[in-house]
Amino acid sequence: MIDMTAEPARVEELRAALAERLVADGTIISAAIEAAFRAVPRHLFTPGTSLADAYAWNLVVAKKTNDDGVTISSVSAPNIQAMMLEQVGLRPGMRVLEIGGGLYRNRAVALAFAHAIPERDDVIKAPCP
Repeated sequence: MIDMTAEPARVEELRAALAERLVADGTIISAAIEAAFRAVPRHLFTPGTSLADAYAWNLVVAKKTNDDGVTISSVSAPNIQAMMLEQVGLRPGMRVLEIGGGLYRNRAVALAFAHAIPERDDVIKAPCP
């Protein structure tokens, strides 16, 4: 179970290690995406998960299962999130519509990334029920 009052220094260390890993393996290429990964606290989007699992570079965190135990909602693995953000090629003046299942980590990272782009336009957010 995640401690939402986790020691800030430990959380910062894990977040930095995750970003460094994704930069080292070439998943994160741009400085803006690296800064976004360093800024967005993943553990807040994975309640009920240990800090180690929340910051694992390649772990999909299952958040909701159906009656048969099949995962129907999850937080994508950080390496997949970084790859998607690098591939989408966000640039100043672009608008983003991110539609998801309600966990919003991708949106938070995209927002942090967008704020790192000088003279950016909007990041549109649409909550899902």
